[in-house]
Amino acid sequence: MLSEGEFVILNLWNEGRAQLIERIDFYHSQAKKRILDQFRDIEAEAERYAEESYERRGQWFDPDTDDPASSAEAAWEDGIAHYGLLDDLRKQMILSIAAGMYHEWDKQLRDWLDRELGHNFSRDKLRPDLWKQDIGTLLEMLDWWGWDIKGQPFHEVIDSCRLIVNVYKHGHGTSLNQLKERYPQYLRSLGDPGSFGWDHVRYDQLEVSEDALSVFHEAFRSFWQYVPARTIAGDNTPVPSWFEKALTRKQPGKHA
Repeated sequence: MLSEGEFVILNLWNEGRAQLIERIDFYHSQAKKRILDQFRDIEAEAERYAEESYERRGQWFDPDTDDPASSAEAAWEDGIAHYGLLDDLRKQMILSIAAGMYHEWDKQLRDWLDRELGHNFSRDKLRPDLWKQDIGTLLEMLDWWGWDIKGQPFHEVIDSCRLIVNVYKHGHGTSLNQLKERYPQYLRSLGDPGSFGWDHVRYDQLEVSEDALSVFHEAFRSFWQYVPARTIAGDNTPVPSWFEKALTRKQPGKHA
């Protein structure tokens, strides 16, 4: 029962919640099935590549001048190089999947806020500013409205995924420094704090395992499971300054 002056500012029906989670589940499961499963046996692929390399070299082998051991060693090195390329590609695919999951969740949240806030406020005025805010600003707004996102276990996981995606996309920058400080487990070969390696972290040290994808996936699911069915607002409910400015800004071509 709402008190006088109160209204539902955000609403999430059970069916809507289930659909949001289903999309996240689908993306994660199908990405693993259709992409990562192709990398399950790259050791055997590398061995076959080495064997094929040895056979190719055998076509031009001259027993009078060539050393069989040298041909075998060169073919073995070809196999190692091929494995390295496949492993690098697998790691890139994992990062791409992580980025896809994060962006799917990010757009889900903004789209849901866009729809729900449009029931009580001018969507034409609010939408542009809503979609340009960084995710931290939006989550802070929700905490002002009675949520406790930062107190939930999934928050740090989603935050780490955000930084990983930013580093994967942009390379060096603020996100890389924040990742080093908050979640160094995603940066390989850092060395001890204060060492040369720690102070000179590079974006290409970013490394995410397939197991981490499952951790990210569970965090995004947990977020939508946590979202309250109803978020109540009233006359004294705080809103960010960008929210107020968006609603009071005069739109081009329209009179106040």
